[in-house]
Amino acid sequence: MAKRDKQLGISIHAAAPGRACFVLLMGVVAFCVMGAEQAHACSCSGPATTAEAFKRSTSVFKGKVIKISVPSLDWIGLTRTGAHRVKFEILKQWKGPASETAVVVTRLTGEGCGFPFEEQKEYLVFVVAGQKHVQTGICTGTKDTADAEREMQELDQLIVTPNR
Repeated sequence: MAKRDKQLGISIHAAAPGRACFVLLMGVVAFCVMGAEQAHACSCSGPATTAEAFKRSTSVFKGKVIKISVPSLDWIGLTRTGAHRVKFEILKQWKGPASETAVVVTRLTGEGCGFPFEEQKEYLVFVVAGQKHVQTGICTGTKDTADAEREMQELDQLIVTPNR
């Protein structure tokens, strides 16, 4: 059943309705089998207070993001760990070993609760020890410094009066 389009000079074949339904059904099945992953939402109980976040953390600092890197296998699409290595220039430190820079991992997958850092921006970072590396995320108290003035003042007070 070919019709000829006079303007374009091509033949158009009308497919049987059953065939079109079969092709559509196979596409849906292939998607369900190969491409569907269960979505997980981040669920955590963030620290109730700055003092609690400070106590839980191995390191606390104000830093400027100087580089964000993604694992090679994630970058080329072979894995989906969501791990981002974020390198900071430390501008002020409240806790942890003294250093000019720090590299922290954050997981930007649905269940990873990672923090969406941006290069050249400043953050108040609460770092916790992970199984393989130090990490941070939305559950630790980490936030943009524009939203963290109160917390940074509280950290200054914690250092002045540590027995709080």
